[in-house]
Amino acid sequence: MTLSPPDIKAILDALEASDWDSATVTVEGVTIAVARNGATPAGAPAAAPVAPPTPVASERTSAIAPAPSDATPPATPPAAPIAGGHVISAPSVGVFWRSPRPGSPPFVEVGQAVAIGDTICIVEMMKLMNNVVSDVAGTVVAVHVENAAQVEYGAPLITIAPA
Repeated sequence: MTLSPPDIKAILDALEASDWDSATVTVEGVTIAVARNGATPAGAPAAAPVAPPTPVASERTSAIAPAPSDATPPATPPAAPIAGGHVISAPSVGVFWRSPRPGSPPFVEVGQAVAIGDTICIVEMMKLMNNVVSDVAGTVVAVHVENAAQVEYGAPLITIAPA
């Protein structure tokens, strides 16, 4: 598979339609790193050789402009961490899933005890399911994200009161 101008346009459209500040995509050794508002793409090599941009990429890059200062804030602001709790954050951008499959009970509920290594949720990115595990033993005190919601890298997902 090679990247064609329509593929590059689709990547740029996805970034523009999302709340993401940057994205890095690698297909068969070709890496495309894009960012908006002067952000540095996460995981982008510091001095990677860059091929000349295609006309589609140049036109789209100029279309991504800083948001106006009167832009409305996101509909759901990030939840504030619980004082004294250990916050488990999103390991990547993606879709937050509370259960292993539709119709199954959630991995964890508020008030439930968890051990180190217990799977507490899934963050799906590009059809890749990333199990998020607890790195602390304790009791779940808050779930900050609704099931099937988009999450950003580092967003608080679940807070656990250490045992």
